[in-house]
Amino acid sequence: MAELIGMAGLILLLIGWIPETISNYRKKGKGIDFKFATLYFFGSVLLAWHALNLNDLVFLALNTAAAAMAAINVWIILKNKERRYV
Repeated sequence: MAELIGMAGLILLLIGWIPETISNYRKKGKGIDFKFATLYFFGSVLLAWHALNLNDLVFLALNTAAAAMAAINVWIILKNKERRYV
């Protein structure tokens, strides 16, 4: 039962991140702060590593997905930052 609740939380968080990432892409990297996305990425990577050590698959999946979404947003920001200043 606890694993199902965890998976529901994982799905809800992804449902929140996906539209924000699409919005950030459409706004050419101006939708999410670079520092926030970078800190979120590194925090999620560390939490994924911690979940791996605990053998907690739900939190490993959650934090791996969160790190991926944050990394995509960092990439979007950096990709469009080059165009802004050229």
